[in-house]
Amino acid sequence: MAEERDYKNMTKRNTYNESVGYWKQYQKFFPEEMQINENHPPIEEWMTWNNAHIHLDRMPVPDATHKIIFIHGAGGNGRMLAPYTQMLQKCGYEVVSPDLPPYGLSYTSSDKTIDYQLWIDILTELIDRELQRDDKPIILLGTSIGGMLAYHTAVQSKRVKGLIATTFVDTSDSKVRDQLAPNKLISRLGKFFMDKFPLLLDSLHISVNKVSRMHLITNNAELTNLIMKDAHAAGTKIPLRLLRTFLNREPVVKPENFDVCPVLLVHPELDPMTPYRFSKPFFDKIKSNKECVFLEGAGHFPIEQPGLEQMNAAVLSFLKRVANE
Repeated sequence: MAEERDYKNMTKRNTYNESVGYWKQYQKFFPEEMQINENHPPIEEWMTWNNAHIHLDRMPVPDATHKIIFIHGAGGNGRMLAPYTQMLQKCGYEVVSPDLPPYGLSYTSSDKTIDYQLWIDILTELIDRELQRDDKPIILLGTSIGGMLAYHTAVQSKRVKGLIATTFVDTSDSKVRDQLAPNKLISRLGKFFMDKFPLLLDSLHISVNKVSRMHLITNNAELTNLIMKDAHAAGTKIPLRLLRTFLNREPVVKPENFDVCPVLLVHPELDPMTPYRFSKPFFDKIKSNKECVFLEGAGHFPIEQPGLEQMNAAVLSFLKRVANE
């Protein structure tokens, strides 16, 4: 049965800054200038939309010319991205990082409502609200499967000025699905049963660690172990409805017809989870202006140099070009 929670009667929401401090353990893996501490944490906000309650981390820059919506991947959450967002904030860009339910602190009134389209709808609504808030042009930045999610969102919204991704995971390709899953048995037989018996299986919950190669999320064993044990990240149990709809998602607009905005792919060079060869076919077909930069020595969750510096330089260069267009 689906995991039902009495969210309506919650008297106090959790916060990363006050009650959920697991994220602090990640900081030592980043260069000192990127580390987040209690003296300068992101500002926490909530967006309520329909039955979803979405936690937002905001790195504000009142006079920023552009705003970035930073999208986490499977086994992640918005607070895990805070070291990257701090670097962007220091360079004059405002950043908003949502938790996508059931990850992080975000939640819905019922897990039965959580699917991949809901994620796209939440991000589209967030774009609309941020534009209404201050009309700063918006760039989407997606990491891991958040890269492809950013693409789907850009297509649906049509209101973004740029798209940055660390990888493009197009699950309409069976080879990509095989790469994401622990083995072909889970990839193919598991998908067959989910598609065949959605009414029976959609409400079941499973750890994302069991249906993905989460042990490859970083190239640092200690950091990987922390992420896999994080109850608000890879330790989260997701409804099979979310997994099924993610695996069945096909681009509404094919890449060869995509002209919503320019695209930057900053792909980690040493990414065993989603190697570049799985992003290349999709990226090569993208119609709009595009660029690819490889992050030397960096893994799927990039913490290594010189990849980090290269990512920062490529993203800032892209943002300046977008601003001048």
